[in-house]
Amino acid sequence: MLGRGKLGTGTDAQFHFFEHSATLTGARFVLRRTPADAIPFALARLVAEGFTVRDDNLDTKLRDLGSPWLAQAAEIGDAKGSWNKGLVADLIEDTPLVFLNRLQRGISPTLVMAAARELPEGVTELVLYPHTSRKGHPQGSAGAASRLRSSMEAIAVAGTADGTLVSYEQLRGIRNDGSPASQQMVRELLDWR
Repeated sequence: MLGRGKLGTGTDAQFHFFEHSATLTGARFVLRRTPADAIPFALARLVAEGFTVRDDNLDTKLRDLGSPWLAQAAEIGDAKGSWNKGLVADLIEDTPLVFLNRLQRGISPTLVMAAARELPEGVTELVLYPHTSRKGHPQGSAGAASRLRSSMEAIAVAGTADGTLVSYEQLRGIRNDGSPASQQMVRELLDWR
């Protein structure tokens, strides 16, 4: 069930006009799970917040590159829907109630990469990192930010509840070090721009 003020899923997702959020951030979790279990664990929380899972065959692509990572991408938003029609268009619509539609905005296209790999200590590193598309309205990422933050908090809560969470840290940036969650790999693997 979507949180308060969150409407729609996938390309139809919207957020409240007055909702402002900090910059999109990611997270790094260390879990007592296998990488194969960590990915669906994270995706379930993203889907609960309105993201849709992409079918990109990433594991095959990563295996062909010799990568130790498993990964799956989820996305939300729509480029066209993130741009407002404008006040004039709302005023000339059929009914004055149409103006209330301006209180909801479309979310800019945002891809979240969930990537996991086994660490030497026998635990799994799970990284979630967002990438907005330059095609959407810059302010439209606020809706994705709040949904991603809720997803990351849900992962931490569920991991604590079942005893699998070892650590959790917020990421304000990510290096291009071969992780599928990095900007370079997202562009190479998915041609996301």
